Parts: sequence; structure tokens; C-alpha cells
Amino acid sequence: MKKLFTLLLGIAVWIPTSAQLMQNVEHIGSFNEGLASIKKGDQWAFMDTKGTIVIDFRDDLVVTENENGIPVAPEFHNGRALISRLEDDIMYYGYIDTEGKEVIKTRYVNATPFHNGFAIVMLFTKEVVGQNKLLGKDVVSYEVQEFVIDPNDKAMTPLLHPRNCVPEKMKSGKKPEMTAQFLSDRMVGVRMGDQNWEIYTF
Repeated sequence: MKKLFTLLLGIAVWIPTSAQLMQNVEHIGSFNEGLASIKKGDQWAFMDTKGTIVIDFRDDLVVTENENGIPVAPEFHNGRALISRLEDDIMYYGYIDTEGKEVIKTRYVNATPFHNGFAIVMLFTKEVVGQNKLLGKDVVSYEVQEFVIDPNDKAMTPLLHPRNCVPEKMKSGKKPEMTAQFLSDRMVGVRMGDQNWEIYTF
């Protein structure tokens, strides 16, 4: 009886120290703002600090690069994470919130993660500037231009460094190069075509 009591007591006080939450995860990003990205196959999801998946696996989350060109798993900054979609062989970028809802439409051809409440985005525009009467076709001008937005997609700066572009160079998801970069929390520098810089505060 004493042995049985000792055995039952041992069962009663045994506490599991670990439990497997998920399997076959190929990559785990760093926790940022309470969420970390995890990868399976070609899809990413976000889990919280308890290991609960709060944004299910999806194929539109964006892997970015740091200053040294090293890939960085999807992350949240200022409650926003980058997503992308391919349309007419051109990649467009936008942002989701921490519930997985698209809150900034995928309409930019390049975009940075948010930093200190702001991000730099690039808009691609098309304007009909005339008509080729011989061929019966419109003459079209294509431009890209950068500006700073807040987490609600409000523009914080004027359009920066508008310049002509060739849409074919953006095919297959190739992003036009950014010429703007943050210099401080509310200051941005823009590298112009002559390699000089313009500086803006906002």
C-alpha cells in the first residue's frame, strides 16, 4: 500500500517540462513586436511568444535584405509587415497589420520595412503624352518616384526624384533601385542622377 501511495504521489507531482508545438519548420525569424515568422515550403506564417500561429501560412510575405545584403525573414515593424503580389510580371508591394489584414494596398514597385514610424515607397506611373498617328498607338511615358509614408499610407514628403523608367526592366519581379534613404528619424536623403544628394525633413 505504501509503495502504491508513493507511486501515485510521484504521478501527481510530475509536471511536463516541454511539449512539441509544431514540426517541419524550415526557418524561424526573430521575434519582433511579439511575433516571429516561420517558414514551411514557399510560405511564411507568424506565431506569438506562446507558439500560437496568429497569421496563417501565406505566400505573399516578403523576405528583405539588411545593409549587408543578408536576407532577413519577414518581420513586423510599427505594426506593419511587407507583402507582395505579381501583376503583369511586375511585383507590387504593400503591408499587412498584425491580424494579417492588408492595410496598405500592394501598389508600390519597391518599399522598405517601416522604421521609427515611417517607410519609403516607390510609385510607378504611366502617362499618355501623345499619339503616334502612323501606328495608331499612344505615346506613353513611364515614371517611378519615391516618397515617405506613415503606417496609414499617408504621404509625409513630396514625390522624390521622379524619373523615367522602362517597364521591361521591372519584369520578373526585379525592383527599381531606391535612391532615397533615411538619414534620421524625420530626415531623408535622395541620391540624384548626378550623384549629388538632396535632403528633406518631414
